[in-house]
Amino acid sequence: MSLSNKELHTLNEIEQNLRADDPRLDRSLRTMMSPEDTTSMYLTLSILGVFVLGIALLVAGWVLTGLTVMIGGTLWSLRWASRRYYHPACHHLVPVDADRCPRCTAESSGTSGR
Repeated sequence: MSLSNKELHTLNEIEQNLRADDPRLDRSLRTMMSPEDTTSMYLTLSILGVFVLGIALLVAGWVLTGLTVMIGGTLWSLRWASRRYYHPACHHLVPVDADRCPRCTAESSGTSGR
C-alpha cells in the first residue's frame, strides 16, 4: 500500500525536522545505503560468490583427477605384481620362470610319501 502525496510530504517534513534537531541522526542517515545500492551490492556479492564457487570446483576437479590417477596407478601396479609373481591357484610367491609353484610341489610330494 503506497502513501499519498500529502503523507509523503508530511513524512519528509518530519524527517527534515529530526535531521535538523539531531546531527548524529543526520550523519547516520546519510551513510545508510539506498535500496538501489543494496540491490547492486547483492548482485556484486552473488557474482563474486559464483566466481569463487567456480574456482573451487575447478581446483577440486584437478585434485580429484590427480587422486584418481594415483589410486588407479597404484592398484594397476599391485594387480600386475600379484599376477606376475604369485601363483594363481595357491597364491604363493613363485620365481618368474617357474610354471608350477615349488612350495606346493614340495608339500604334495612330502605328503604322498607318508
